[in-house]
Amino acid sequence: MNLHVRFMILVLICSYSLTPVDVVAQAMSATTVAIRVLDQNGEPLDNAVLELPIAPVQQAPAKVAIIDQINKRFVPMVIAVEQGQQVNFPNNDNIRHHVYSFSEIRQFSTELYADIPGEPITFDKAGIAVLGCNIHDSIVGYIFVSAWQHVAVTDGTGRVTFDLGATSSLPATLQVWHPWSTDPEQKREVSTAGLVAGAELEIRLTINRPEQVFGFRALSQP
Repeated sequence: MNLHVRFMILVLICSYSLTPVDVVAQAMSATTVAIRVLDQNGEPLDNAVLELPIAPVQQAPAKVAIIDQINKRFVPMVIAVEQGQQVNFPNNDNIRHHVYSFSEIRQFSTELYADIPGEPITFDKAGIAVLGCNIHDSIVGYIFVSAWQHVAVTDGTGRVTFDLGATSSLPATLQVWHPWSTDPEQKREVSTAGLVAGAELEIRLTINRPEQVFGFRALSQP
């Protein structure tokens, strides 16, 4: 048997022995996957929260998350934290603020303050906390509290990446949430079928982009 025939036999054996499961396993051997969220006009959408239900939170991160107050706005407008994590609300405006939330997962109210309000607030229930300012009704912010470790907020390009590790496997779906989404409860389940190494999964959301949002109506009436 000459070398050419032997080579062709080897190719056939390899191609038949590579099952779809093997292909998926190879695709998931990479450590990171990428997702991009766009609006209905194809524009990058920041402040979208992506949540992959892979590993539940075992212990909250010790790092205190921050939502600042600059130019009478919460900055960033949206953050994602893990269940049990603490959040603080420094005030970098030259006026005083009074941060509060009536949300089901965490209700609190700070005193009227400048600079740092004192002790951080612990968010120990999963869900969404909507923030307001008792002095300035137009200020609104959101804290997405996740029961899962893999959660992130899109940047100005609409992108997030997740480090899955070499042995991680994907769930069937992921969740995407945005405060201005027209989906029920502003969230959507998305198939992870297109989430493979070396490719970017694209998600399009229809949003109502308000010129100004007042207080707690923002969660249900953008």
